[in-house]
This record gives sequence, structure tokens and C-alpha cells, in this order.
Amino acid sequence: MIFVFAVIAATYSCRMLAKFDIGGVYPSYIRAALYLLLFSLWGFSIDRRIIHKQTQHCLRLTALLMLIWLILRTLKYEFVTDTTAARYIWYLYYLPMLFIPLLSVYIALSLGRYDNRLTGKSVAMAIIPTLLFAAVMTNDLHQQMFAFGGGSPEFSGEYSYRPLYFVCLGWMIACMAFSLVRLFKKSRVAGGKKRMVPLIMGCVAVLYSVLYLSGIPAVRWWLGDMNVTFCLLYASIYESCIRCRMIQSNTGYIELFEATTLAACIADNEGNIVLRSRAAGDDMVCPPEGQKIIRPDGMRISSARISGGYAVWMDNVRPLTELREKLSENKAEMEKNKKKLQDAYLVRKKLHELTEKNRIYDELEARNGKQTDRMRQLLGQCENASPAETKSLLKRIFLLGTYVKRSANLYFLSREYEFLPQQELRLTVDEAVRALTACGTECGVIYRTTKPMRSDEVVRIFGLLKIVAEATVDDLRSLFISVSDSEMALSAECFSDLSRIATDEVTVCFEDGLWLIRTRIGGGENAQA
Repeated sequence: MIFVFAVIAATYSCRMLAKFDIGGVYPSYIRAALYLLLFSLWGFSIDRRIIHKQTQHCLRLTALLMLIWLILRTLKYEFVTDTTAARYIWYLYYLPMLFIPLLSVYIALSLGRYDNRLTGKSVAMAIIPTLLFAAVMTNDLHQQMFAFGGGSPEFSGEYSYRPLYFVCLGWMIACMAFSLVRLFKKSRVAGGKKRMVPLIMGCVAVLYSVLYLSGIPAVRWWLGDMNVTFCLLYASIYESCIRCRMIQSNTGYIELFEATTLAACIADNEGNIVLRSRAAGDDMVCPPEGQKIIRPDGMRISSARISGGYAVWMDNVRPLTELREKLSENKAEMEKNKKKLQDAYLVRKKLHELTEKNRIYDELEARNGKQTDRMRQLLGQCENASPAETKSLLKRIFLLGTYVKRSANLYFLSREYEFLPQQELRLTVDEAVRALTACGTECGVIYRTTKPMRSDEVVRIFGLLKIVAEATVDDLRSLFISVSDSEMALSAECFSDLSRIATDEVTVCFEDGLWLIRTRIGGGENAQA
């Protein structure tokens, strides 16, 4: 702060020297260089202090516009001699004059927001200063901003303010007032006299504008450099907002560190404590790097390397020590019981396996009990049967065994899956075909399926194959099977009467010496009598 006031005092002294024509042009050059240095350093400090990205970005642009403003002022008064060029540089003043207030509105709107993007309405506000700036730059055509004597700026340096000038002035004052009021309302810092400083500085800026426009000689003499004065006033408003914490900044760490309830210290490279929190005792020292100090009361002092020294902190490890001892006792106890637990687990595992096997056996027995009983009966009939009868009985037993095996597999698949893939359907039908072929039947099968099939439908059509095989076991010469997504068709050559297997879901007809059997696949509404 002392440096800032020293630079301002030096630049004001250079201004007075230039007004009395002391030192030639050098005081003006030095003054311009000092102001550019001051606002460059202020913009650099914004990068390091401001936390919120949107606010930081707006303040960066504000500092940049101030530098542009001062560069234009230096060019106009120190280097440019052509009146037309000087006039357009003067018009360019309104680039920062119109957009710095807009940035102040953006800063006020971003206060308290966690996202870093402006809304569409906020961005649309930039249209107003853009149109005003375009009107200023084209003033020579319409003279609604400044009206020159004689009607042309080339023949007279005198001018008067026109309505557009007051529109620009109103825009600047309105933006400043809105920004300060919103910052004041949205600030989460407790009330105090410091919060009034930005409002006071804003009032000073408005008062200076009125006094400057009124043409009071004393104001023009002592504070005649309007460009520099406004830059300083804008910077002071933002800086006061930062100082009173209306704009969040990356400062105040020493006070925060001292007030923390954590027992912590900051040490230099030699291990000397340079900053200590109130919770840290005077006996807290910095342990050597990579080591820890555990005190008898269970407090542990640790350190970590940071830039320029060490961070030292203390925490209570007594609960952890007690917990570690308890865990060690529990571990020893668990080691003692480990063998017992393993044996108990193996017993439970075997018991569970036996229980599951019994459950599966009971389910299969309940589902296929009739078939197994029938197989026992057929085996009993084989004892006193003739060779021809024995062959017929063995065929029936073989077909029943094939059905029991595959139906058991389908039963468990259907409990787990609602739809079975085409491959599972083919395995089921192919197994029936192999069994019939082994019994001397000439079989053929063709598949026209394109998608998975419901598991209950696969079970049903396999059951239909079993019924046909049982009904024609002694005289089935050939069987042709066709399976599609919507239908299974059978063509059987035999002497047996298959009309008795017709149901609501199965149609049977005899044509040209062949039994044609059809059933719709899909169930429900797709079933056909």
C-alpha cells in the first residue's frame, strides 16, 4: 500500500512539474511509465489473489482496459500531432470507459455463483456498450456525441455534449451503481464500516464526473487528468471490495492459520518454528525429515516438506494405538480358532452340497417319477419276454431314458432363463433324432429359426417328440422334422394311428400315407387347434 501511494505521489509531482514546464517532456514520460507500471502490477496481483475464475477473468480484462486507456492517453498527449488521429484516439477512450462498467456488472453477477460461465442474458448485455462505442467512433458523421463548432471538427477544437454523451454517462453510472449495490447485498461478510468504503469510492467517482463536466477551474487544475483519475477510482473501488472481502481473495492465511483449532506449525529449512497456531503448545518442535515424534501422552508430531521449510502438525494417536493392540489380540484369537472355523466350514459345505443334491433329486423325481416307474415296469417285462418283445421294450426304455435326461436339463435351464438360444433348441431336437435313429428310424431335421425361443416352448415340443416316438416305437419307419420360429411340423411314416395325439395345440392329419403333425410355437394366442 505504501508503494502505491508513493507511485501516485511521484506521478502527481511529475504532473505539476509538467504544468510549470519544468524538466521538458521527461516528467510526462516518467509519469506515463509509472502509471503503466502501477496498473500492470495491479493486474498481476489480481492473478495471484482472486479465487473465483469468472471474477478473476473480468478483473484481468479491467486491468487490460485500463492499460489500453493510459496508452491511448499517452499517445494523444505526448506523441500524436495530427488532429484527426488525436480525435480518433480520443474516441477510443470510450472503449475502456464503456466496457469497464460492463465488467463490473459481470463481477457483481458472478458473486456467490459456483459455475464459471455467464448466462445468455448477461452476455447479451455487451450489445449495449458495443452499439454505444460504434456510435462514438462514427461521431464525425452524425455528431450526436460531441457537436463541434462550425459543424466540422477540422476547423474548430470547441465542442459541446450531445444526447448520446449523456446516454454513455448514464450507462457508466447505472453499471457502477448496480455493481456496488449487488456486491453489498450478496456479500456474506458481516456488516461493518469497511463495507461502506466501496460505496463511498463510487460516490466519489460520480461526484468527480459531475464536477469535471461542470468545468470548475479548480477541479480542472488539480485533477484535470480525467483518464488517470477514473482508472485510479475504478481500481480503488475494486481494491476496497477485495480488502473488505466482498470479493473473495487469496489472502489472510496467517490469521486463518493462527486461529485454526489444529495443532500445527510452520518451520523454516533449519527446523525453527516461524508460525504457530494457538492450539500448538510452545513445546512443539519440528522433527527431523522423515521421522515422527510420539510423546508419552499419545500425541504424535509429524512433518512434511513444503516450499521454504516444513509443515508440522500434531495429532492424537492414542485411540489408534489402543485399536492396534486390540486388533493384535483379536488376530491371535482368530489364529487359534482358524482350524476350527475351517473344519466347520468344510462340514457346512458338504452338508449344503448333499442338501442341494437331495433337493435336485427330489425335484427330478417329482417331475419324472412316472417315466422312471414306467422304465422299471418295462425292465421287469423283459425277464420273460421273447427276443422280439425284448427288443421293443428296450427301444421304449432307451427313448424314455433319453427323454428323462434331456427334460431334466431343460427343466433347470427354464428355471434360469426365459428364452433359450437356437443352439440349445438344436441340441434338444438332435438328441431326440439320434435316439430315434439308434432305434432304426430314418430321421431328418431342418431348422428355420432366426431368434431365441421361449424355454417352455422348447420343453413342449420336446415332449411332443416323446409322445410321437412312444406311439410309433414299433413301426416308425421315417420321421422328418421342420422347426421354425412359429411352428414345428412332423412328417411320420408308420402304421400306428396318430390321430389320438391331437390336442388343442397339436393338429394331426393323414395324407398320402404320411401322418402330418403341426403345432404352433409361441403359446397363448399363437396356439392353433
